[in-house]
Amino acid sequence: MKNNKGFSLVELIIVIAIMAILAGALAPALIKYINKSRKSTDISNGDLIAKAVTTALAEEAGFNAAKDSTYTSSQLCSDGDAFTEETHSTLGASSMKVKYGTYKGEDFTIEVDKTNNKCKVYAATTANADDQVYPEQGKNYK
Repeated sequence: MKNNKGFSLVELIIVIAIMAILAGALAPALIKYINKSRKSTDISNGDLIAKAVTTALAEEAGFNAAKDSTYTSSQLCSDGDAFTEETHSTLGASSMKVKYGTYKGEDFTIEVDKTNNKCKVYAATTANADDQVYPEQGKNYK
């Protein structure tokens, strides 16, 4: 009587082939999930930046120091005038970076409209409507 103490080479190859097929089928879904998560993070960070800007504009000193201008997220997270110090206190020391798309790893761009106490946030180095994350999402974030 023969004692069989292991798997044959054919059985191992079949198991590996099945695992490769499963990995190939699951990889696109996993990549899609990761990208969706990164988009959500950018939208959430854009909302947080906008809240910090509107909070700073609500303060008299911050309002007076603010300019109708374009800022980057790094500028808002650094010490400087009363406006950036107020946003810095809300956002904290870490400057937020874009997590998704062409500008991954870059700063957010913030357009401040001081007269209307509003802002627009873009997940890009330029104010491009396709990369807008606040107050509405552009084409790349829908």
